[in-house]
Amino acid sequence: MSESQQQPELLRQRRLLSALFSKKVPPLPTDDERLVHPEQKANFISKIFFWWIIPVMVTGYKRTLTAQDLFTLSDDIKVETMTARFKKNFEYDIDRVTTNHLKKKCKERGETLENSSVPAAKDLEDFKVSPWTVTFSLLKTFKWQYFYACLFLGIANSGQAANPLLTKKLIRFISLSAYGLLEPLGRGIGYAIGACAIEFVTAILFNHFFYKSMMTGAQAKAVLTKVMMEKAFKLSAESKHQFSVGKITSIMGTDLSRIDIGLGLQPFLFIFPFPIIIAIAILIVNIGVSALVGIGVLILFLILIGVLTAKFFVYRTKASKYTDERVSYMKEVLNNLKMIKYYSWEPAYFKSISKTRTLEMRLIYVMQTLVNIVIAFAMSLTGFASLIAFLVLYALDRGRKDPANIFSSISLFNVLLTQVFMLPMALSSGAEAFSGMTRLTAFLTSSEVNISETEIEANNEKRSLMAKENIALEIDNATFLWDTFDDDEEETGDKKEDPKKAKDKKKDKKKDKKANKAKEEAERAKEALTKVDSPKFSEKEFTTDIKSVEDSPFSGLNNISLTIKKKEFVVITGLIGSGKTSLLSAMSGFMKRTSGEVNVNGSLLLCGYPWIQNTTVKENIVFGSEWDEKKYNKVIYACSLESDIEILPAGDLTEIGERGITLSGGQKARINLARAVYGERDIVLMDDVLSAVDARVGKHIMNHCILDLLKDKTRILATHQLSLIDAADRVIFLNGDGSIDVGKADELRARNAGFAGLMAYRSENVEDEKEPEEDLEIVKHEFEDDHQFEKELIHRQVTRKSVVEDEEGIHREYNVNNDQDGRLGEDEERAVNAIPLGIYLRYIKIGSGRFTEWGIIPPMLLFMCLATFCQIFTFTWLSFWTGLKFPNRPDNFYIGIYVMFTILSYVFLSLEFVLLVYLTNSAAVKLNVLAVNRVLKAPMSFMDTTPMGRILNRFTKDTEVLDNEIGEQINFLLYMFSNVCGVLILCIIYLPWFAIAIPFLGFLFVSVANFYSASAREIKRLEAVQRSFVYNNFNEVLSGISTIQAYRAEERFMEKNDRFIDNMNESYYLTIGNQRWLGVQMNIIAVLFSLLIALLCVNRVFKISASSVGLLLSYVFQIGGTLSMLIRTYTQVENEMNSVERISHYAFDLQQEAPSIITEKTPPPSWPEKGEIRFENVSLAYRPGLPLVLKNLSFEIKGSEKIGICGRTGAGKSSIMTALYRLSELESGRIYIDDLDTTEMGLHDLRSKLSIIPQDPILFRGTIRKNLDPFNESSDDELWDALVRTGLIEADRLDSVKAQVKVQKDANESKEDSDDEANVLHKFHLDQSVEDDGSNFSLGERQLIAFSRALVRNSKILILDEATSSVDYETDSKIQTSIIKEFSACTILCIAHRLKTIINYDRILVLDKGEIREFDTPWNLFNTKNSIFQQMCQKSNIVAEDFANAAKF
Repeated sequence: MSESQQQPELLRQRRLLSALFSKKVPPLPTDDERLVHPEQKANFISKIFFWWIIPVMVTGYKRTLTAQDLFTLSDDIKVETMTARFKKNFEYDIDRVTTNHLKKKCKERGETLENSSVPAAKDLEDFKVSPWTVTFSLLKTFKWQYFYACLFLGIANSGQAANPLLTKKLIRFISLSAYGLLEPLGRGIGYAIGACAIEFVTAILFNHFFYKSMMTGAQAKAVLTKVMMEKAFKLSAESKHQFSVGKITSIMGTDLSRIDIGLGLQPFLFIFPFPIIIAIAILIVNIGVSALVGIGVLILFLILIGVLTAKFFVYRTKASKYTDERVSYMKEVLNNLKMIKYYSWEPAYFKSISKTRTLEMRLIYVMQTLVNIVIAFAMSLTGFASLIAFLVLYALDRGRKDPANIFSSISLFNVLLTQVFMLPMALSSGAEAFSGMTRLTAFLTSSEVNISETEIEANNEKRSLMAKENIALEIDNATFLWDTFDDDEEETGDKKEDPKKAKDKKKDKKKDKKANKAKEEAERAKEALTKVDSPKFSEKEFTTDIKSVEDSPFSGLNNISLTIKKKEFVVITGLIGSGKTSLLSAMSGFMKRTSGEVNVNGSLLLCGYPWIQNTTVKENIVFGSEWDEKKYNKVIYACSLESDIEILPAGDLTEIGERGITLSGGQKARINLARAVYGERDIVLMDDVLSAVDARVGKHIMNHCILDLLKDKTRILATHQLSLIDAADRVIFLNGDGSIDVGKADELRARNAGFAGLMAYRSENVEDEKEPEEDLEIVKHEFEDDHQFEKELIHRQVTRKSVVEDEEGIHREYNVNNDQDGRLGEDEERAVNAIPLGIYLRYIKIGSGRFTEWGIIPPMLLFMCLATFCQIFTFTWLSFWTGLKFPNRPDNFYIGIYVMFTILSYVFLSLEFVLLVYLTNSAAVKLNVLAVNRVLKAPMSFMDTTPMGRILNRFTKDTEVLDNEIGEQINFLLYMFSNVCGVLILCIIYLPWFAIAIPFLGFLFVSVANFYSASAREIKRLEAVQRSFVYNNFNEVLSGISTIQAYRAEERFMEKNDRFIDNMNESYYLTIGNQRWLGVQMNIIAVLFSLLIALLCVNRVFKISASSVGLLLSYVFQIGGTLSMLIRTYTQVENEMNSVERISHYAFDLQQEAPSIITEKTPPPSWPEKGEIRFENVSLAYRPGLPLVLKNLSFEIKGSEKIGICGRTGAGKSSIMTALYRLSELESGRIYIDDLDTTEMGLHDLRSKLSIIPQDPILFRGTIRKNLDPFNESSDDELWDALVRTGLIEADRLDSVKAQVKVQKDANESKEDSDDEANVLHKFHLDQSVEDDGSNFSLGERQLIAFSRALVRNSKILILDEATSSVDYETDSKIQTSIIKEFSACTILCIAHRLKTIINYDRILVLDKGEIREFDTPWNLFNTKNSIFQQMCQKSNIVAEDFANAAKF
């Protein structure tokens, strides 16, 4: 629901100046009433003073701002328009640098581009695009805006540098007046007004520079965010491997922010020579060659900065690796928090993240300490440079030591200081931006999918031929490959192996490998031949044993030829990991084709792994297609979703959690299928869409959806459900070696031993299923052939009425609740008005660490006061020296004290800054770690209702603010504040009457600041909330790219992304404008202040010396810039404290689960010994206010008993696991395990004693070892043993598999070698790579790896939640045998849709709508007339004989 739809209560805010405004509260504007960003159309005066922003500020002063109050963007500053300009420049620049590279290569060979003997692709193999190319493309996109920024800065800085000439005249005028040499007063007033006017104009220009350069940064960030998403849709397999989702998120979250800040400050680098040249020239005129010595100090400092910047860049690059690692960990945690809770891995994850965070912050601490010592030196540089220059002047030419020369020179040194001060900031932000730009360039120029390798659309000529022959899809002698890659994860810390050793080791391995290869192959061939000759050897054995399917990673399909007719229903089947999903990917253009052709006639859609958006059920199904209510209702019924939607709080308008977290696996699968059916394409490819649903629902979907609603479509279904095979026109069987066999089921049975073997596992029960005679009055001759007759028979069987009415067939009124609020996620918490004082105090307390706040704050304040005093008194002492305040003292007396105060000011400033770095660094580490800890311990309901991007925002952008930005801003705030206080005290000491003006100037100052901060704070907070939407959408799209591409919906998601970016920029652009409005108003106040002081001095109201006038004016003319910087920095600190507030909310206020360990309730170490489970009146709701999913359940399970749990999808089967694991706390009732009440014990004690194989097998990026045992708690032998016990590795081959070693790819290696070596490991070797979400394994293989993980835990109680729904029947049979063998002493709770897997269990628990319907032995339930279990068995073709044949535990 958009913010405009939620009408917030509009309350008038009481503020300092509220009395000056009308009492009417501005109404919330509608979309049509909102003002367009007025900057371009504003009048000249309004533009100069930034008055065009006032309408929003007035609204923000009267009441709290909402997103609707902000200006909408005009077309020229919308992200779409700006990106189009950038892409045009970028494409041109890429073409230019590519051509230059090719020309250079040709020139080296003495050739030209036209007669090159080497293909361009070969020449471009070593070509890398420089980050400068992207930078120049960006600068060209915003060239005029950035040019004007640089121009304004150049003029402002030059004006600032030239102003001391007028100041010198003014001091000289006052000096002559003091000696009684009266000049016309008008001249003095003219000098005063002129100096103030220059100050004012430079300030205006300076603000306009900042506005334009910061706008460029903000717009560049928006453009690059959009370009990154566009690129993400085009990445090749290699690029996806190279840039994991975590890395892309890190670039988007962290690096783009650095580019934004860097671009805002870089004009200082381009412009700084101009003011420096002017200042040096005037200095030489003022104090002669001695100025050069002072300038020499500045140059030495610049060299030091250059050296430190290089060092800084190295530290930043190292820290970035840790940042990436931390963000990847956080993404892994947020994606898989349920799994982490199931396995009780929170402490281990917390330890890993804390360690990474500490290492990251250690580097940042060193980096910031260095930077702050340099900044302290930069702030003291005027003192050092002028000290050395004046000492040399004293030695060479004492005649020039008059106040006018000395104090105008100090102003000039201050001008130089400003440049030198901004230089390290510009360089460090530039270094960070360049580091980010390097990573961004690598991403933007990474390889893309080759269209020719994935093209599937038939050309017009081919399409007409296919239409004539009624062909929907044709594959002609095509070979398809999955690319394989070596791990290229950048290692951190000390994990890196010495490259030389690694290389030597690698060479040895390669030699051994090549020496043994021929021998191995010969032996294998010999063994195969021996087997063929042996009379005992069967054909089936031959197909599976020579080359095991699991022997090495499945890499592709070979020489596939296939023709599929229109309206045909084809089933793809085969053993686990044989390539069923790969074949669907090949047909739909998602797999690389190396030869042959794929031609598709008509629209095609791949319905793959269920990707669910964080939006309503309805929007997930309609998915951007045109709305058609009639079709929608048919789809809902056909996909058996009516009863599921009926129980949702707001019908189909109920929001689903991110990644479908609030749905069962079956519900996700059916929504995914409904989306595909509603999408209405000519050819529908379905990947195992029925594995997660029970037999009743599966039958309903088969009858009403696949065989009815989709009957006029071409349907290709990959499945393990062998019962569906007879309904298919043809079957494609994957042999497991990359080849296929196509034909009717009977033909394949006859000729393909592998298929016949697979079918042997299917229930054969023809006799028991004979239909009553009256149902089969079919005249055979009505059909053209036997096959059609057989199909009609099957159709009659499938659609017959069971004894009890088909529950799935009942139409339901499913949208009775759609007037209810279906929102799942709550709006992001957003503080309003001032940041509470408690946040500041807590920040200080946490940052003080072991020193406590009393050990950090008083010393820091003391150093701040001493540094300010020393800095100001240094120049006061200089005025004493030039005016010979103590006439009897020698020059050495003045010089000694002058040197002492100059050095002390630097020492105290450094100490102040180092303490501050310690405080901010400690706070950043601790707040982040505390927030991570609480997120890990947050209840699942928090994850259900909070978008992942919102949480990730806290751990990327907000953490970046705490790490790098807030310390710098607090630093400047304290420096500016102490400086302003020092100057005001100085003015009062010299001009006592000036104290009268201070309250008025102070009130003016506070009023402007108060008016500004009322809206600035809220706009910044709105920007943070809108930024979360950008993050959420970006993350969601990255996780669902394949689905979006399958639906050709890229453009729609890009438009959504554009909308979110523009919404964020509405507040971001205003934040920048707001700051500049403040800057201009503050400068007006400061100029009035300066003019007042100057006129008081000119008119000689107070009898003060020329030296004192020089001292005052040198400070007063600086105060304008200092004041606006003070307020801007204060507001910036307050804005950045918003990040502290947001992370603090997670670190201290996030709701928590029950404690992990409750000492007095800790069970004995051997618990549970028996594995008895007792439910007593258990009721469960997922969150307070939601309907009960379990209602008054009471049952008892004996130790080592095997319980099968079944029921319709959504009946509450998985909710039993939620209750057992306490993922949601019980509404009422108790659960006992071995007579201990689990509701009273610590969650870690409970969960660590249970094992689960969940419905969605979750794998982490890394290796199989990491997935089985992420925290090295088990030995390798235990892990190998688990892989053998699940059948992933054959026991007799274990030793040879263990001996395999992963060989890293060498840069000089040939492609053939590297491909060979990438495959050297067994498919399930512990060191085998696992991609994000296990995408390089099939769903069935992922379930087997998850099964191995459960074996490693070796718990007394095992829970199987649809653990084998995606494996073939043969593998399922092996797993069941393994369960019987391995877990005979365990208590097992098994949720199963494949009833055949649980008929050998001790008892069956049948659930319906959260209540127990039946609970007895399988045999008793089967023989109970009209029992639900009996109906389910009938639908699954289970007969009495199956019970007799079932293996017993």
